[in-house]
Amino acid sequence: MTAPSSEAEWLALVREGCAGNAPAFQLRLSRLIARLRREKSALAPLLAKALTEANSSRLTLARDAAAQQALVSPVDLDSNLALSTVQFPAFVEHTPVWPPAVEESLDGLVREWQNADRLREAGLSPSGTLLLSGPPGVGKTLAATYVAEQLHYPLITLNLAAAVNSLLGKTGANLTRVLAHAKAQPCVLLLDEFDALAKRRDDGQDVGELKRVVNVLLQAIDEWPGTSLLVAATNHEELLDRAVFRRFDLWLRFPESTARQVETLLSKLGAGHAVARQMAPALAGKPLSDASRLVMRARREIALGGGELDEVLMRLALPGATDRSERDRLLQVMRLHADGLSMRAIAKQVGVSAATVSRWLNK
Repeated sequence: MTAPSSEAEWLALVREGCAGNAPAFQLRLSRLIARLRREKSALAPLLAKALTEANSSRLTLARDAAAQQALVSPVDLDSNLALSTVQFPAFVEHTPVWPPAVEESLDGLVREWQNADRLREAGLSPSGTLLLSGPPGVGKTLAATYVAEQLHYPLITLNLAAAVNSLLGKTGANLTRVLAHAKAQPCVLLLDEFDALAKRRDDGQDVGELKRVVNVLLQAIDEWPGTSLLVAATNHEELLDRAVFRRFDLWLRFPESTARQVETLLSKLGAGHAVARQMAPALAGKPLSDASRLVMRARREIALGGGELDEVLMRLALPGATDRSERDRLLQVMRLHADGLSMRAIAKQVGVSAATVSRWLNK
């Protein structure tokens, strides 16, 4: 039976919708979706999808001046291209899978912002700048989206292609416009591919314009207000100017994916636990986005031609296998290899030659 507080929440949602109060409606619905996700309700992804589709149809916070301001991106004065993209409400499609240390740090950051008033009463402020580094596909962009979702803030992402301008001084001016835009209202600003902007200034091959951009960024980080969160993400921390690191309040390094992470993600995306456990070693160390794309490919095939998700997943993950028996043996080899067994020991256990094991592992 639905709890009274839940009934009241639904009733308030309906009243705001009937009254045409778009800002209150979307904010309440965002919070309701977050609660349903915590309760693992099947309704949560359906409501999230409906709200995202409504957002793309421009049914978005028309009366909310601050949010409306965030939705209007500044443009490059030469090309007239938008210098940023805005996602509001920000939503992640499934519960993120991160290493415990990363998850704990992100949840701690969210907790700081959710209790910002208490911190300010104590003469403190929440962490305002966050640097994310690590290999591609480990969830850095997802982390920014997750934080924006939890805080019910717009996610503003710098459009790097539009911001970088070959004309002298234009890149710095474009970046300054985006930074000023993000400072004007509560939001999460994401500077993806941060290494393209904050490159080391001792690079002898670099041009003076990019060095000026680094100075713009350093000053912006130093003066960042306590009303918005600035998130920078990079796949190449070694390319960043050394002065950048000490400017950020928080620096999170994302390691390569582990078999346990991949297994958890595949299970969350609908794979059976046994299949997720079998496939995980083959996908460990690769971007987690590879596992997500694999599941999406499988779902498309099933939608067009039928079949079971687990069976289609194994066929797509092991295209060289001719039948289920061979796929099972391939997966067994990968599991044993992940456990640290030698090729000779694997060959003996599986019943094939060491040369065959080597060939399978190098596919």
